Amino acid sequence: MDTRRPVVLLTMALLAGALRPAMVQAQTDQSTLAQQLVGGNASERSRALETVRALGPPQISPELRGALIKVLEREDQIQAQRYHANLRGETLEPLEDPEFIARASRVVAELRDPQAIPALAGALGTGSPPTRALVDFGEKAVPALLAAVRSPETTHYVVDDALLALRFMVEGAGPRPLSVGSVKEIRDVAKQRLTGKQYFTTLWEAIDLALTLKDPELRGIVESLASDRKAVVARGIDDPDLIQETQRLAAERLAGVPPKPRRP
Repeated sequence: MDTRRPVVLLTMALLAGALRPAMVQAQTDQSTLAQQLVGGNASERSRALETVRALGPPQISPELRGALIKVLEREDQIQAQRYHANLRGETLEPLEDPEFIARASRVVAELRDPQAIPALAGALGTGSPPTRALVDFGEKAVPALLAAVRSPETTHYVVDDALLALRFMVEGAGPRPLSVGSVKEIRDVAKQRLTGKQYFTTLWEAIDLALTLKDPELRGIVESLASDRKAVVARGIDDPDLIQETQRLAAERLAGVPPKPRRP
């Protein structure tokens, strides 16, 4: 008779009993962190975010993941509202933690969670992690990026990085080639941002995307920008230096000089 089996079973039972309170405590702590992220003041949110970052994605519970995504979506809305208020000439109070959205977007990007795609799209322009994460999602992220480029409510920071992410995807940086339908829609938004009044950096990103698509009509538009000063002015760019820089960039891309930054 093997007398060791009861001892082994007893040891396992004791270990399980010892681990159970620790697991409950860990779950409780993550629940508290989720509450601090969503409902705490600026200092509490900042401390909670740093604690979550130290945990690492594999250790983050579904509840805490949801809180991270929710708080990033809220920060996206705040930034968009402030952007448009500033355009209207309104006086804005300084943010308590102006870097919070950039730090939150890095943590959410590291989750690699498809549910975070809309929040990450709204956080474009705050650094490279959201852009890289969206490119890595590939086809799944295309609708959110297209919506960001099309919307008149989107800040030009978001639009610029959305166009950049789409260029990376067209260049083949995603997990697999884009569908024909997605490429057609990307072509349409590139044309949208090549025509009409645009912020100058948005026009530059649209030029880069247009030539990456190798579409004859889009190339023709870029050729007109490179050769005709009035075509640039028609896009709402009237500063002489910016006109010159826009025409130089268009001419370089037409000549085959690759756009920057390069895809990840």
